[in-house]
Amino acid sequence: MTKFDDELGATLSAEDKAFLQDLENGRGLFEQLGATLQGPMRFWSYLITIITFFVAMGAFYCGWRAINAVETREIILWATGVVLLFMMVGFSKNWIFQRMNLLSVLTELKTLELRVAQLNERVK
Repeated sequence: MTKFDDELGATLSAEDKAFLQDLENGRGLFEQLGATLQGPMRFWSYLITIITFFVAMGAFYCGWRAINAVETREIILWATGVVLLFMMVGFSKNWIFQRMNLLSVLTELKTLELRVAQLNERVK
């Protein structure tokens, strides 16, 4: 550990140490997904999740129709629908995972802010 870490560790209260230890352990996938469904963007997170579900159901339906299609033209059209809808699912999942990444970065910034503030109080 560096001198900075040692000084910072000396200034932390027991509650702050527990908070930082919890952050260092990390959160699992489902905890991070749950975090996206809270806060000021929760409406959009719920909306994207619901839209993703229905678009995935549409992709499965198109796939089923493509498998049962008789004519080549039908197969091509339904298969195109599968590809396009699964691309939409991918884009919406990308949005959700980018939101999770943003929340993770904000947590790290808050941790750093807490550490610097506590070190600043000790120096004063």
